[in-house]
Amino acid sequence: MPRVRDLMSRDPVTVEPDRAALEALDLMIDRGIRHLPVVDRRGGVCGVVSIDDLRAAFPFAVSLVRPPSASEREAGRDLAVGEVMTHGAVTAQPELELGEAASLLVRFRIGCLPVVDEAGKLVGIFSETDALRALVKAPAPAQRTGRVLDLELLVAQLRAERAYIARHLGEIQDSERALSAERHDVPTDQAEQARLLTEIDVEEPLASLAARRLAAIDHALDRASRGLLGRCESCKREISIARLRAMPGISLCRECAASRGAAQ
Repeated sequence: MPRVRDLMSRDPVTVEPDRAALEALDLMIDRGIRHLPVVDRRGGVCGVVSIDDLRAAFPFAVSLVRPPSASEREAGRDLAVGEVMTHGAVTAQPELELGEAASLLVRFRIGCLPVVDEAGKLVGIFSETDALRALVKAPAPAQRTGRVLDLELLVAQLRAERAYIARHLGEIQDSERALSAERHDVPTDQAEQARLLTEIDVEEPLASLAARRLAAIDHALDRASRGLLGRCESCKREISIARLRAMPGISLCRECAASRGAAQ
């Protein structure tokens, strides 16, 4: 995975917070850039100013291809960089991986990351354009076939089913405890005792079946985590999605199960 140091622009153009915002705009137009790190007198990053910041602040239309007119400069001459910049900018270190840097851009909805060394001094700038260039150069991901997508969907369904069963088993256990307590602590006539016994007898088989299904799902999820789900452990052929959905714990295809005489 490429790192920020491999992709960033080194020695970026900077501006200080007390400079005129028009100066920042002139730098952007001259260099064809959209972001400027804002640094203090010691070279530490104190913010970032973007072309969007300037567009929002100036009382005229801002363009990267057209310098402001004389009248527009007069209208914006009193605005300082420190008034419009983003203070406390999110920064990155050179060793940060591309994926993590891109995640920061997305999470904070920003267009660039000033890159700083361990002392906090600016050493570069990593922009969304740098991230896109890296993506274009990256090798194409492996093709995800319909089978792969079907297995991913099955795993998601099994996880959801597992959560439901675990919750349901908990409810059954709570009911059994409540019914047992009621039988033990509350005087009841024979008819009421018979009703309570019937309820417990109905719940227990359901709990047993649910527990077996839960164990099968756990086995399937374990095989999925090891990349084995859907592959017959004997002949290595694919097991159908329908068979896996009906019997998640299965590890043999129908033919191998039949040949072994195993009812799986």
